[in-house]
Amino acid sequence: MLDTSSPFAPSATLPAAEARMDVATRRLRQAVIACELAPGDFIHEAALAERFSLGRAGIRVALTALSGEGFVSRHARQGWRIAPVDGALIEAMLDGRSRLEPSLAAQRLNGQARELLVSLLGVMESVFGRSEPAALATARLAERQLRDLLVSSAGAFARRWLGEIWDHADRILRLLDLAGHPVAPPDRRALAAALIAGDAEAARVAITQENERFASALAHGFMAVSARLAQPAARSARRRKARPATATTDSSIPLSPIPLSKEQQ
Repeated sequence: MLDTSSPFAPSATLPAAEARMDVATRRLRQAVIACELAPGDFIHEAALAERFSLGRAGIRVALTALSGEGFVSRHARQGWRIAPVDGALIEAMLDGRSRLEPSLAAQRLNGQARELLVSLLGVMESVFGRSEPAALATARLAERQLRDLLVSSAGAFARRWLGEIWDHADRILRLLDLAGHPVAPPDRRALAAALIAGDAEAARVAITQENERFASALAHGFMAVSARLAQPAARSARRRKARPATATTDSSIPLSPIPLSKEQQ
């Protein structure tokens, strides 16, 4: 952290400039995760600066940071591309969660952390089983805060890696929401009970079971989306008779651009 009171500080304007860079990175990350910037789309720095009322320098720094996290990639003469959601990305995200999250089962919560855990669990239970967008958003926010609570006492590398993995997971969930196949939030009661009791093995089992449920839910969601996009538009028998024999069939209109891997197809 820069000490602005130090006489050796090179410039009093540096913290403000740093803050502007942080704002740009945070805003673009939110836009990517929320699919405001659609997966697979090409974007340009000037257009982003105008759209989000940010400086070009901040946009460039933000995109460079996001490229290091796998959210965007730079292409010569084409600009920046938002990472597509494909089988490779989903597999990497699931593998990262399955490898890293079980270590959180060993976390020891103090009294304040336990109170926050119980509070977050109460929020999730208040909207459990509801599918309207507001309820889903509330449950997912509380569940993400629960995971952030567990990782807060872990090492810096674990916090960074899991934070990036969870951001990718949130983007994938948002894409399925937009496609009309939302994934239900998890039931974290077993995990919360195990953590409060200090039972690391029970917590590890709860985390593993949730990761398996999550992977299955994603598979079903993307298969449903793939089948929906591949289904031709239906026409009545009367309309088919009225058309000439050489007429082509109507094509379906995709609801959302969701690239799928060969395995998912």
